Amino acid sequence: MSGKTTIISGGTVVTSDGPVRADLVIRGETIAAISSDASDMHADERIDASGLIVVPGGVDAHTHFREPDPDMVEGFEYGSRGAIAGGITSAVEMPQAHPTSSNGEQIRAKRQLLEATSYIDIALWGGIVGQPEEQLEEMIEEGIVALKAFMPNSSPAFPAADDQVLHDTFSFLAKNHPDIPFGLHCENDAMLQAGIERLQTAGRKDPLAHAESRPPLVETEAVHRALFFAELTGAKFYVCHCASAGALELVKQAKGRGMKVEVETCPQYLSLDTTDLEKHGPFARCAPAFRERDEVERIWQYVADGTIDVVSSDHCGYTIESKLAGMDDIWKAPLGCSGIQTMYPSLFDEMVNRRNLGLTRFAELSATNPAKSFSLYPRKGVIQVGSDADLAFYDPGKSWLVRGEDMLHRNKWTPYEGKTIGASVVRTIVRGETLFDASQGEAVIGKPGYGKFLQRGYGTA
Repeated sequence: MSGKTTIISGGTVVTSDGPVRADLVIRGETIAAISSDASDMHADERIDASGLIVVPGGVDAHTHFREPDPDMVEGFEYGSRGAIAGGITSAVEMPQAHPTSSNGEQIRAKRQLLEATSYIDIALWGGIVGQPEEQLEEMIEEGIVALKAFMPNSSPAFPAADDQVLHDTFSFLAKNHPDIPFGLHCENDAMLQAGIERLQTAGRKDPLAHAESRPPLVETEAVHRALFFAELTGAKFYVCHCASAGALELVKQAKGRGMKVEVETCPQYLSLDTTDLEKHGPFARCAPAFRERDEVERIWQYVADGTIDVVSSDHCGYTIESKLAGMDDIWKAPLGCSGIQTMYPSLFDEMVNRRNLGLTRFAELSATNPAKSFSLYPRKGVIQVGSDADLAFYDPGKSWLVRGEDMLHRNKWTPYEGKTIGASVVRTIVRGETLFDASQGEAVIGKPGYGKFLQRGYGTA
C-alpha cells in the first residue's frame, strides 16, 4: 500500500459497531488500521482529534449542482466547496442541468466536468424524460447509479412521468437492472395544480400560500401510487425528499411486506417548519413545502424507528436575485433551498445533541445507508479497514451562527439564516487528504479537480 501514512489519534471514532475511542491509520487513500493506540507507529502526518467525533464522510444522495448550465447558478466547484465545509465527501448528483442528463453522451460530458472541477467524489443520477430504453441503457453503461423522474410537472425539460412511464420504467429496471433504484419526486400533479389555482384565485401571494397549496396529502397519494407499481414489478424504489408522515407510514408498511423501497428526507423537514417559511419567504420555498411543526415531529418518529434510510440536502443554489423575485409574490420564486453546508451539522445537533438518537444512527443516515443505496459501500460510507479514508470531524459542542455570507457555495443565502447550530464540522478528509480545516485562515485546503467520478458498483470494485 503506497502513499503517505496519516495517523488520527484521540478521537471518538464511529464505526459500524458503534462509537469507540480509537486511532485511525491511513495509508494513501484508504484506512489501513483501527488501533487502540497507534502512538508508536510511524506517521508522515499526525492529526489530533481529541474531544472530537470522527464519522464516515457524508454521502449526499441528492444534490443539484446543475452543471452544465449557461448561467452557472452553482456548478461542481462551488457546490463541492460547500459540501466539504459540511462534512460531505461524496455526492450523488441529480440530472437537472442544461440539457437534462438523459442519454449516454450527456452523462459522459457531466463526468468530464465534475472530474475537472469537483473537490469531492461524485456519482450520477440519470433522468427519465420519456426516452427509449436504448438511451437508458446508454446511461447505465456510462455508470449512473440511479434513475430519477418527477410525478408532477417540473419543467419543459423534465416532463412529468405519467402512470405508463412509471410502470414501464419500474418494469425495465426489474427485468434488466434490479439493483438500480428508481427515484421519484412524489407529488400528485392534479391535486398540486388544483391547490395552486385555488390559492391564486383567492389572491394569496404570501409564503404560507405555498405550503397550503401542496399539503402532505398531495405527497402521500403519489407515494401510494408509486409503491403500487414498484410492488407490482418488483423493482427497487427510492422515495426522494419525503416530507409526509402519511407517506412514511406507507413506506414502513411496504418494508414490512418485504418490498425493495428506501426513503430519504431532508434537513428542512426535520429542523425547519412553516414559521421559517413565513420568516424567510422565497428563500424557504421548495418542494415539498416546509411542514407545520406537528408534522415535523411525526416525521422524526420515522427517523427514530428506522423507516427513514437517508438524509440528503436537495441542495439548490439559486441566485439571490431569482429568489428575491418572490418577496411580494411567493409564486415567482424558484423551488429549492440551499443546504449542503448546513445539513449534517444541523442533523447532528438535532438528533445527537437534542434528541439523543445516537452517533451510530447519525452515521447510518448521513453516510452508510446512502452509500449502500447507490452501490458505493463499503468503499464509501463506513470507517473500516480497506475503505476510502473519507472522514468528517465534528466538534459536538461548538455552536455557530448561520449567516448566508459565510456559506462556501456560490450563492450566499440559506434558509437557516440567523439560526444557531450547536455542532460544527472542523475538518473533512477525502481519500486521505484534508480538504477542509476550520482552524486554518483559509479553511479550504484542497484543490478543485481532486474529486473523481464514482461509477455504479464502485463500492465493491
